[in-house]
Amino acid sequence: MSEFVIGIPIGMAIGIAIGINLGIIIGKKQKPWYELTEEEKRKRKVLIGTGVIILVIGFLTGLWQYLTF
Repeated sequence: MSEFVIGIPIGMAIGIAIGINLGIIIGKKQKPWYELTEEEKRKRKVLIGTGVIILVIGFLTGLWQYLTF
């Protein structure tokens, strides 16, 4: 097997582990949705939208790299 094929699952596992850890750390400090002010709700929506866009770009980049090599 090539290093590229071996590197994909390792990279995905590391990314998932880091994401879960960050989610747990950040999630402990969050207030419930009903306690947020309108400004805080707007900021959280923007952050979630930005995260989804970055996730899609990363997925498409990984797919592109996988298909071109």
